[in-house]
Amino acid sequence: MRIKDPALFQALDTKLSTFTSLYNLPGINSTVKKDCLIHQIIDSDRRIKVAQHIGSKAYNHIVADPSRASFNPLAAASYHFQNGDIDEAIWLVFLAIHFGKNKNHGWNLARLTYSGLGNSVMWDWQSISNNPSLFRSWLTPNYKSLKLKGKFSNHRRYTSLKDKGTGRTFESYVHWIGPSRSHNDFLQEAIKLSSNNPRELFSHLYKSMGDVLYFGRLGKFDFLTMLGKLGIVNIEPDSTYIKGATGPYDGAKLLFGVSDKTTLNNNLNALEAHLGLYFGMQILEDSLCNWQKNPLKYTHFRG
Repeated sequence: MRIKDPALFQALDTKLSTFTSLYNLPGINSTVKKDCLIHQIIDSDRRIKVAQHIGSKAYNHIVADPSRASFNPLAAASYHFQNGDIDEAIWLVFLAIHFGKNKNHGWNLARLTYSGLGNSVMWDWQSISNNPSLFRSWLTPNYKSLKLKGKFSNHRRYTSLKDKGTGRTFESYVHWIGPSRSHNDFLQEAIKLSSNNPRELFSHLYKSMGDVLYFGRLGKFDFLTMLGKLGIVNIEPDSTYIKGATGPYDGAKLLFGVSDKTTLNNNLNALEAHLGLYFGMQILEDSLCNWQKNPLKYTHFRG
């Protein structure tokens, strides 16, 4: 198997080997299993870097035009953030995570919803925050047209596009931001409550996002981490949040040979600190989920 990043592979191999002197890791008791996990960690690290690259590029207004088939809501979010519109930037990240990028349809569902199917209304932050109930009224006669032209990503495949799903999610998101409808006001208050600590901020926002309907553990985790990776908010996950998870929990359980979630959280905290990777908690959450699918044979996953 070709090693994509030999230097990182060797560093991870060494660190995992030294970690086994501190913690029992029955899940990687063979070279094959350990190598497979390392490859997944490298892939997860690369996905972090891809998002960082999107956030660091300079864009022009074309990337923010949802009438173009090439529209990417993450690039559009970066464009708006670079031009001082934090409301539109964060709203576009939320849309990107809510709908996801489908293997066959790309960002179509996010693009077409945002553009109002190219008709008289565009569901940007100003429109949605001024009257979320109007969006719900628009969605009811239009969701079938959206379904024909776009699909949710695999991670969001159980999300409903109907008013009682997506409509209520969007409305509750607006209410979560608060009556001022300002992401900046909302974040400044949250930052104060979190002592301007990126990990405490993540914990605070993750808990408060329980007010956003039908937006579960993975949605909250991916949304908040994406804000950090794009450089829109100074935030970083403080945990893998395996409570309520399936794949990441199964991966951690397999790696450490225990099932108690408190013990696993403590072990994962120690492992993340030992590996010393940027956005290490997301890397562990992502790589363990993918590794446990087949710990004896490496498979590259795109999402």
